[in-house]
Amino acid sequence: MPHSVLILDDDADFNSLLTDIFEQADYVVTSLTDPLQAIHVFQEQHFDVVVTDHKMPEMSGAAFMKAIKQTRPEIPVIMVSGYLENDTIRELIREGVGGVFLKPLNIFSLLERTTELIEEAKKLGGAVDNDGGSDYASEVDTKLGFPFRSFPCKSEASTRFAERLHSLRDFEHSLTLTGEKGTHYRSICDDILGFCGSGEAERFVYLEPASFDSSHTVSLIRNAVERGAERVTCVLLGIESMTDSQKKLAVALAKSERDFEGIGVALRTVFCVGGDLDSLFDDGVIDENLYILMGTAEVRVPPLRECVADLGLIAQQLLVDIAHEKGMKAVPRIERSARDLLKKQSWDRNYEELQSTLRRAMEPTPVEVLTADLLKSALQANKAASPRARLESHLSNQQIDFMRAAAILLDGDRSDVARFFATDVDQITSKLK
Repeated sequence: MPHSVLILDDDADFNSLLTDIFEQADYVVTSLTDPLQAIHVFQEQHFDVVVTDHKMPEMSGAAFMKAIKQTRPEIPVIMVSGYLENDTIRELIREGVGGVFLKPLNIFSLLERTTELIEEAKKLGGAVDNDGGSDYASEVDTKLGFPFRSFPCKSEASTRFAERLHSLRDFEHSLTLTGEKGTHYRSICDDILGFCGSGEAERFVYLEPASFDSSHTVSLIRNAVERGAERVTCVLLGIESMTDSQKKLAVALAKSERDFEGIGVALRTVFCVGGDLDSLFDDGVIDENLYILMGTAEVRVPPLRECVADLGLIAQQLLVDIAHEKGMKAVPRIERSARDLLKKQSWDRNYEELQSTLRRAMEPTPVEVLTADLLKSALQANKAASPRARLESHLSNQQIDFMRAAAILLDGDRSDVARFFATDVDQITSKLK
């Protein structure tokens, strides 16, 4: 049977959002807004995990946790809050909180940690399944055994992709990701970075046709080395759109030849390409050298239409990001009929189209609930948008991706990121999660 979660949050909107998220992840959810009622319900029913707000008028989350742990100390508790001082977070962890999440939430991280806590409790002999058995029924972790966030992995296609990518995590020289238009390569590469557990200081640098040349690439690599990198992975985006000279440079980079020979750090290359390698070779888009090199370790990224079960959670996480960028007080939740409509679309431009559709649905006035009617209007408007409008939307999304990549390269220092983009920290903060 599915695992059960007790959600306590006095903010009705955020409570509904959390309820939606866990229901989409196949949990049995009991959601309450009153701490005293929640204590009574907790004493009367079985729960595998508790998710609670910290700042509530009647009782703090810490006091609530102390009260329920008197009854069942083994049940894991996750705390969610808009803002907490570092000292408060450390104190909560000392008191037994299994995870602290600040708003805006990363939904995938929240579900990931929830699964880990339930598993840990089971290993300690604390929590059991509702039917008294030992089978692990939750689909949130999808039996992966490792963190993966670019897809929730509720579908067979995305699960296979995650497992294949993880199996190739220790590639020495090059890895190729092939996908259709609008594939979210950057977040996938974030997962690859997360796989790196060899103890090396790892840095990823991103290169596109407009910026890929020898001097710029060497400069980025040296900058990463100065920041402590022991290995640098160069991610080449849109290689099928590069010039012939850039493609030759890509081969040299992957082989650590020419300007990249003796650079003093281990180099790897990730090729991100739109299309099938055989077709690109047959059409003369890539030559034999590049074809052989890229085919050594190739992983196909599944399009969204093959990952229907993942769509609801992916869309909800995108709405979290959009709400944060817009400074909204509450994150919109997705109505069930709207989720069903999401699953019926072909998403020809994949993640990029889904992202732009949701942004359009939040304009000009953000809403608290994304309904099927709003989503239909956004879908129609997206299809009717001029090439210029689609380009502007694409560039806006790319700008945010660039900022996130820079934040990784600059060790998360938003002041450095702001200087890099010649803007202020508030602008950077509004764009980044």
